[in-house]
Amino acid sequence: MGIIRTLPPDLVNQIAAGEVIESSHSILKELLENSVDAGSTKIEILTENAGLSRILVSDNGHGMAEEDLPLAIQRYATSKIQKFQDLEHLFTFGFRGEALASIASVSHLTIDSGMEGERTAHRIEVEDGKVKEKHTIPHFQGTKIEIKDLFYNTPVRRKFLKTEIGEEKKNRTRVQVTALAEPNISFRYVQNGKEVLNVSPESPLERVLSIYGENLRDHLLPVSIERNGIKLEGWISHPDFYKSSRTGQFFFVNKRSVELKFSSQILKKCYGELLPSGAHPYAFLFFTLPSEHVDVNVHPQKKEVRFLSEETITGLLFQGIQNVLRSSTPVEFLEMRRRLSMPIPYERGDDAAVGHEQSLNLESTLPLRPFFSLEGVGPGIQLEKLGDSPRKHHSFVPKKHYGIIFETFILAEAEDGLYIIDQHTAHERIRYEEVLRDLKQKAYRSQPLLTPIRIEMTKEEAEETLKAEEDWSRLGISIEPFSGGTILVREVPSYLDPGKEQETILDFLERRKTKDLEDKEMFDEMAKCVACRSAVKKGDLISDQIIAELLQRLSFCENPSLCPHGRPTLIKLSRFDLEKMFHRI
Repeated sequence: MGIIRTLPPDLVNQIAAGEVIESSHSILKELLENSVDAGSTKIEILTENAGLSRILVSDNGHGMAEEDLPLAIQRYATSKIQKFQDLEHLFTFGFRGEALASIASVSHLTIDSGMEGERTAHRIEVEDGKVKEKHTIPHFQGTKIEIKDLFYNTPVRRKFLKTEIGEEKKNRTRVQVTALAEPNISFRYVQNGKEVLNVSPESPLERVLSIYGENLRDHLLPVSIERNGIKLEGWISHPDFYKSSRTGQFFFVNKRSVELKFSSQILKKCYGELLPSGAHPYAFLFFTLPSEHVDVNVHPQKKEVRFLSEETITGLLFQGIQNVLRSSTPVEFLEMRRRLSMPIPYERGDDAAVGHEQSLNLESTLPLRPFFSLEGVGPGIQLEKLGDSPRKHHSFVPKKHYGIIFETFILAEAEDGLYIIDQHTAHERIRYEEVLRDLKQKAYRSQPLLTPIRIEMTKEEAEETLKAEEDWSRLGISIEPFSGGTILVREVPSYLDPGKEQETILDFLERRKTKDLEDKEMFDEMAKCVACRSAVKKGDLISDQIIAELLQRLSFCENPSLCPHGRPTLIKLSRFDLEKMFHRI
C-alpha cells in the first residue's frame, strides 16, 4: 500500500497560515492592506492581549456583497486578477480573502460587510475555516473583521511567540508603518483599552511628525530625485540627530513597506564619519516606479520585493542621500566645540610665539606635575589652573604635536615613539570619563530652564518614561507630564551641552528601550550619549593650543587608548618600529 496521501483542505490552510501568519502583527498587515485596497478613508483597529484574544479592524471602504463573503475565506479566490499577466500590473496590496483562508483556519473569524446603495449589511461566522453562521445585519458601508482566539487549534504556534509586550510592540509598529505610507487616511488604534494612535488625513511630513514626534521637525532633510521614470522622495535626519538602532529607518515601494536590501549599508556609507560609531540616522524614503519594474510576489508576507534593475534603485538611493548631505551643513558646532576651536588665552610665556609655532612643545606650555585630577576640567580650561597637584595615570605623555592630517588625525611625539590620534574618539574618551565621574560623584548641578523642553513620543512611551522619574532625577533631569504623549523637561544637569539637551535625552531614551538599566549602567549610557554628541568631529578645525590641551587631557584618562564604544583613540609607532623600517637597526 502506498504512503503518499493528499492532504485535507483544512490542514493545507493551516500549513499555508504558517507561511503568511507569523503572529497578530502579520494579520494586522494583511487586514490593513485589504482596507486600503478597498478605498477606505478611515480605519480603526482594536487589539487585546497582543491580538491573541481579539483583533478588530473596521473600515469605511467599498465593502463586499452577500455572495462574496463566503468566497472571501476560500484560497485563490479574488476579484483582482483573472489571468497570469495580471500579476505584472497589480496596483493593490492584495485582495479581500488573500490571507483570510489562512487566518480562518487558526482562529474564530467574523466578517461584517456592507456596500453603498444596499438596504442591509451581512455577516458570516467562520470556524475551522468553514462558514458556520450567516446573518443579515443593519446597513453600514465598509467592512469589519473580528478575529478571536488566535492559534487556539495550533497551540505549538502560540508557544513560539515572543512575550506579550514584544508582540504588542510589533502590532503598534505595523499600524504606524501603514499610517506612514497612507497619510490621506485616518487611523485610530486602541490597544488593551488604551488609544495609542489617532491621526487624521495630513501631509506626508506632518504624518511622519504625528507618529514619530515633533522632535524630528528641525532635524529632517528632504530627499527628492528622479531618474528613468523612478522617483525617490522622503526625508533623512541631519547627522546631528540619530538613533542607537535601525528602528527609525523605513523604506516604501509604491506605498508598500519593504525590507530593502543593502539600505542600511548604503545609508551608513553615505553618512560616513558624519555619524559616530553605533549611530543610525532616521530615514523615511518612498520609491515610486512603474508596476512592471517591480515583483511584489517573491515573499509570502510581501516583506521583500524584486526589482527589474536593482542597481538603478540602489544607485538612486545613494545619489539622493549624497546630494542632500553634500548640500547641507554636515555638522553643527556644539557650544563646547565652539569653545574648543578658540585659542586658550595663556597668561604666561610668549603667547604670540606659541600661537604661530608649527610644532608646539607641550612641556613648556602645559608642564606635567606629579598629581593630576580631572575634577574641574572643561573645554577651554588651562591645565595650570586646575590645582597644584596633578597626577598622571598613564605612560602616554606627548612632548610635541605636529598638527592634523586628513582633517582627522593628530600627529604627536612622545618619549617612546610617534602617535597618531583620532581627534573625535580621543575627545569622546575625555568627555565620557568627565561625565561618568560627575554622575558617580554627583559633581554637577541641575539648572532650571527658562523654557521647558518638549519631548514628543507615543502615549505608552510617555507613561513608561514617567514611571522612571526617579532614575531621571538621579541623572539631574526633572521631567513632568504635559499632555498625551508629551513630557516636559524642567531642569537639566550642567554636564549636558547647551542647545543639545533634547537630542541627548532622546538618544538616552532610545538606549533605555532595549533594556532595564541599573544605576551604574544608566550612568554609563548617559555618559556615552553626552560624549557622542559633544566630541569634536572629523573636519572640525581646532587650534594648536586646543590640540595640546586635548592630548594632555587624554594622557590623564583612565583608559586613553579606547573610546567608550571600543574604537581606538590612538595608534603608536615605537622608535624601534621606525628605526627598523628605515633599516637603522
